[in-house]
Amino acid sequence: MSARNRKGMSYFVCAVLLGLFAVLLINPNSVIESGRKGVNLCLNVIFPSLLPFFVVSRLILDTGAIYTIGRVFEPLMKPVFNLPGNAAFPLIAGWLSGYPAGAKYTADLYEKRLLTREQAERLLAFCNNSGPLFIAGAVGAGFFGSSRLGFTLLLCHILASITVGIGTGFVSRIKKQPDLKKAIPVENKPTKLSGRLLASAVADSVMILLRISGTIIFFAVFVQTLDNTGIFTLIGKIPALVFGTDYYYNDIIKVFFAGSLEITYGLYILSISSSVPVQLKIILAGFLCGFGGFSVYTQVTGVCPRELNLRKYFCGKVLHGLIAAAYSAIFMPDTAAVAIKINSEALYNTGYSGVLSFLYIAIIAMGIAVILIYRQYRITKPRR
Repeated sequence: MSARNRKGMSYFVCAVLLGLFAVLLINPNSVIESGRKGVNLCLNVIFPSLLPFFVVSRLILDTGAIYTIGRVFEPLMKPVFNLPGNAAFPLIAGWLSGYPAGAKYTADLYEKRLLTREQAERLLAFCNNSGPLFIAGAVGAGFFGSSRLGFTLLLCHILASITVGIGTGFVSRIKKQPDLKKAIPVENKPTKLSGRLLASAVADSVMILLRISGTIIFFAVFVQTLDNTGIFTLIGKIPALVFGTDYYYNDIIKVFFAGSLEITYGLYILSISSSVPVQLKIILAGFLCGFGGFSVYTQVTGVCPRELNLRKYFCGKVLHGLIAAAYSAIFMPDTAAVAIKINSEALYNTGYSGVLSFLYIAIIAMGIAVILIYRQYRITKPRR
């Protein structure tokens, strides 16, 4: 890029930021309201659902229990995804915890030197996923009024993640990557489980969640501001003005643009759109859940070390969204059972269901059990 182009780009960025700043000042009530919704999301969903997982995952890594997990899942992960066994931990946790847990656990494994850079970048492409609480609870039951649709979207989401993982593993074999066992270092000496270790894990997890929450609140305010100023509507009308397309295409463009920025708001305005057919809504919902949006991408950049190249992650999420949309079209439930709930209070409201709460508690208990069993094994193991 020439110096003249760089100067022009800097002026453009400055104008956009000043315009955004002015819009925020003009309509402070909307900023406060959207910020409040973002804060409620963080306090009522993000912290309760992710904090226990982050703490347990840190303990699993620091106590050395990750090596037991790696040995258990090695026969599955190596032939299917061409990854070491310990990569199963961020993959499974990403399915259960939601964004950006998979990326956080992958970054932890990479920093512990349990994954090479190539393996970590490839794992990121399919392990960072929407959780069952969000897809089945918020999207299915909350936005579309159908638990059946929510679980169908969840199934399509997981299948698409597995498909992307198998595909990336196949490509890595074609490129003849180095043998995985040679790339994994010798096991580090595990740390004894103690109150100090637990306190450190809690502090580390809270700091990560604060960064994630800040991103969520900012994008909640940002997308609401763009919508209030009519930017989304204007973007949606561009194809109609240029090509003379039907009205419902305008809403599709609007939903796609909003969802690409912030997944929750995009899915919400998709659910209340009266012009988009229900079948197309389901397909778009599958894509947005798989892609995640730039809000999630920003969260991932905050939890991953800088040396990891996130281009593979971005391409993987686009592919994930497209495959999930295709699966959603194939496994689409009876659309007559889908009753759209037009309720503004549903936005950022992902209340717990009893089944999902039990699932989360069970997973946390299993994680603690693995730590205790591994610790007992290390104590009772005879020394040579």
